[in-house]
Amino acid sequence: GYSKMVDAMAPTIPIRDRRHIALLQLSRVLFLYFVQAKGWLDGREDFLRTEVDRCLASKRSVQRHLLHPLFFGILNRPVAARSASARNYGRIPFLNGGLFSPHFLERRHKLVIANACWRDVFDDVFERYRFTVTEGVDPHTIAPDMLGRVFEGLMQSGERKSTGSYYTPASLVDELLHHSFGAFAASRMGIDHASATAMIRERSPDLRRLWTDVTVLDPAAGSGAFLLGALTLLAELRFGDRGHTAAARRRILRRHLFGVDKDPMAVRLAELRLWLAIVALEKDGPSNRVRPLPNLDCLVRQGDSLRDPLGAAYGSPLSPQIDAQAHAKLRRQVFESHSTIKATHARRLRAAEVEATRTCLTTAEARLRRMLAECKVQAGDRSLFGERRGPDESIRKRVTRIRDGLRTVQRYRRKLDREGSLPWFHFEGHFPDVFARGGGFDLVVGNPPWVRAEELNRDERRHLKERYTWWRGSGGTGYAHQPDLALAFLERGLELTAPNGVLGFLVPAKLLTTGYAKTARVELARTTTLHVLADLSDARGASFEATTYPLAIVVGKRAPPDDHQVQTSLGGGSQRSGTIAQRYLKQAMRWSLAGDASQRVADRLGEYPKVEGCLTCRLGVKTGANRVFLQAATDVARGRFLRRAIRGRDVSAWQVADGIPMLWPCDEGGRPLERLPDALKRHFDRHARVLRARADFRRGAVWQLFRTGPASAAHRVVWADLARRLEAVPLTEPEQRDVIPLNSCYLIVLPSANQAVALAAWFNSTPIRSLARRTADVARGGYARFNAALVGGLPLPAGVLDDPTLQRLGRRALAGVAVQQALDQYVAQSLMLGESDRRALERLD
Repeated sequence: GYSKMVDAMAPTIPIRDRRHIALLQLSRVLFLYFVQAKGWLDGREDFLRTEVDRCLASKRSVQRHLLHPLFFGILNRPVAARSASARNYGRIPFLNGGLFSPHFLERRHKLVIANACWRDVFDDVFERYRFTVTEGVDPHTIAPDMLGRVFEGLMQSGERKSTGSYYTPASLVDELLHHSFGAFAASRMGIDHASATAMIRERSPDLRRLWTDVTVLDPAAGSGAFLLGALTLLAELRFGDRGHTAAARRRILRRHLFGVDKDPMAVRLAELRLWLAIVALEKDGPSNRVRPLPNLDCLVRQGDSLRDPLGAAYGSPLSPQIDAQAHAKLRRQVFESHSTIKATHARRLRAAEVEATRTCLTTAEARLRRMLAECKVQAGDRSLFGERRGPDESIRKRVTRIRDGLRTVQRYRRKLDREGSLPWFHFEGHFPDVFARGGGFDLVVGNPPWVRAEELNRDERRHLKERYTWWRGSGGTGYAHQPDLALAFLERGLELTAPNGVLGFLVPAKLLTTGYAKTARVELARTTTLHVLADLSDARGASFEATTYPLAIVVGKRAPPDDHQVQTSLGGGSQRSGTIAQRYLKQAMRWSLAGDASQRVADRLGEYPKVEGCLTCRLGVKTGANRVFLQAATDVARGRFLRRAIRGRDVSAWQVADGIPMLWPCDEGGRPLERLPDALKRHFDRHARVLRARADFRRGAVWQLFRTGPASAAHRVVWADLARRLEAVPLTEPEQRDVIPLNSCYLIVLPSANQAVALAAWFNSTPIRSLARRTADVARGGYARFNAALVGGLPLPAGVLDDPTLQRLGRRALAGVAVQQALDQYVAQSLMLGESDRRALERLD
C-alpha cells in the first residue's frame, strides 16, 4: 500500500516528499483502525469499511469527502465546534495531538490521491487484519508493538543500510532499560548494580522517590521502541499499580521523556506509538468522555543529534542562562493545549528556545575568548634561558580552531537575530531546562544507527572528524580504519548525559576489539563506570537484521571505584555470564569479556614477540571487477592465462578447495603483461570503462590486478578473513603456485616451505586460535573476522618458524594424520601454559 501510494503521486513531487506524505496518510488511517477497535468511531466496528464503500459507490473522493472531514473537521475539533455535516458521522471523540493537523507538505502540494489507490490500500492492507490496542494477547491481531517492524518495512534495504535504521527486538529493549535504570538507581542509592537492577525488576517502592524529576533521552529515537519501553517502565516504577493507567502515562510523557531523530518518518511513528500507549489504557465508554491526546512535537523532535557546529570549538554542552521551571512550564502548556491556544503556546515556546540558544551563543563566545587568551599566555611563557617560547605548532593549530569557532558563533548569532529561529537542532536550545537544571539528561538510552564510514558522504565524514575525538582516534587510513557512526553517537550520548547520569546503548560488538575504537575504549575505561558490557553475539531474543551483532553497554558518567566489576551479560539466554574487573580493561588494547582468568593469561602471552614484528599480513588479490576476471574466465583464455582463485570459504585447516577459474594477465611476479592474445585483449577492451572506474586503478594496462605479488609467491600461509575460527593452510607445493587467494583471504609470505608449514601449525593450534577468537570482531552465525591487525598481534616467540617439531607435526597434518592433541600440547608448552591456563583460553574458542 505504501509503495502504491508513493507511485500514485505526481512524479514532479520530490520522492522524499511523496514518501512522507504517504506515511502521513497511512499512519492516520492506521491510527483510526486502532481507535475503531476501541469503539470510538460511533461505536461501529465496521465504520471505516462502511464509509469507504459508501464513497466508492457514490463516486465521491475518499480523500476529499471522507478522510479530510474526518481528519480536519472532526478528530481535531471539539464537538461543539464541528459543522452540522461533521456531526452526521456520529459520536467521534476530539483527539487533537497534532496527528490530525494539516502538514506543511499537504499545504504545499495540495494533492488528492485517487480512489483506486485508496480502494487497494483499504482492501489489500487494512481490511485484511484485525486490530487491537492490547499488545501480546492475540497473535492473530495487529497491535501497536508491530509498528517498529512497519517502519523498517517501509524503508528500502539500501536506505536501511545507509541510515543504519533497524528494528530493535522488544525483549532487548526491556533488558537494556532495566540495566540502565538499575545503574542510575545504584549510583543514587549507593548499592551495587546487580542489587539495584533486581529492585527495578521487582518495581520496588523503595526507589519511587528517585523518579520524581528524572529525564530520559533517546537521541536516535527511530520508531520509538526505547521511548515506549521507558514510558511503560517509568510509569510502573513511579506509580506502582497505578502506572497501568492512561493518566500515569500522560504524566510520564509530560515531564520525563525526550526523543530526537533525523528522519521525519521515524518521528511520526514514534509519536504514533506513544499516542497508542495512552489510547490503549483509556477507559472504554462514551467517546465524549475521551480526553484529547497530548501534543508530542515539543518532546519528540526532528533533528540531527550529531550535527553540532559549535561543539568542535568549545567542547562540552553549555548550561543556558534561563529559568528552568518557567521553560518546563511552557513546554507542558504546549503538551496539554489544543485548538487555537496551542498555536499561542507554541509561539511562546519557540521564542523561549531562541532566547535560550542566544544565551548559549553568548556563553560560547566568552568561553572561546578565554581559551584564546590562554593560548596567548602559553605562547608568551619564557624558557629556562629567559627567552619567549612563541607559539609552537600545537598552539597555532588550537588558535586557528578557536578563531574558526568564534566566527561560527558570531555567524549563527547574526542568523538567529535576523531570522528569529534556531538555525540547527540544538539540544541546549530545544531542551534548555534539562541542561540548566542538571547539566544534561539523567539517562540517555537507545540503539543509534550503525553506519559504516563509506556509506556517509564526504561532508558528514569531515564534520564528524572535526567534532568527535573518538571518530578521529583510529589513526589509520582507508575505510577499514574509519569508525562506525555508532561511535560518534556513543561520544555524543555521553556528552548529553548529566554528571552521575547513565548511558545505555546498543552498539556494534566490534567496538570491543576494532582498532578505530581504541581511543573510545581507553576513555571509557579510564573516566566512566562501566556497569554492563554484554556481547550479545550468542544471545537468544537479541536477533538483529543488521550485518553485525550488538554490544549492550551501560555506562555511568563518573570515575570508577578501584575494585569495580563490570557485568558481562544482561541475564538469561546463552550469553556468557559473570563479571570482569574494570582495571583489566584499562590495561587492555582490546577488550575481552571472557573473565579475569582469561585476561591474565592473555596479558602474559602479550609479552611475547608478535607476528607483526617479523612478518607482514596481507590481503589477497583484488580484482575490482569479478565479473570481468572470474565469471568469463574459461570462455576467453586457456593455459598460462588462467589461475585457480580461492575465496575465504575455500580455506580450512591444512586444506584448500579447488576454487574457481580466474583470468591471470600477469607474469610470474604478478606484474601486468604488456601484450595479450587478441581474444583476451578484446575481452578486456569490451570492459575498459568498468576496469578504469575501479577504485584502485590509476594508470597503465586496464587488465591489471591489485596486490598480486605476495598472492602468487612460492611459499604462503593463507587463512580466511571471515571464519568460525582461525584456520590456516600452507601453499608450498609447485602445483599450488597457480592458486591465487582473493581479498576474502589474508596471507603471509615465507622464505621457505618448512617455515610456512611451521607457521600454519602454530596458527592451527588451539591456544593460538583461542587467543585470536578472543579479540576478533564478531559477525553473524558464529563467524568472526581474522584480519591483519588481529593476526599480526598474535604471539610468535623466537624460533617458531624454524622449530622442527612444528614442521614435523605440520607435515603429518598435511598428510591427513590427526595431530591436533599433540600440536596443542606442544604449543602450550612452548608458551609455558599450565592446565588451568589452557582451560581459561579454551573457554574463549
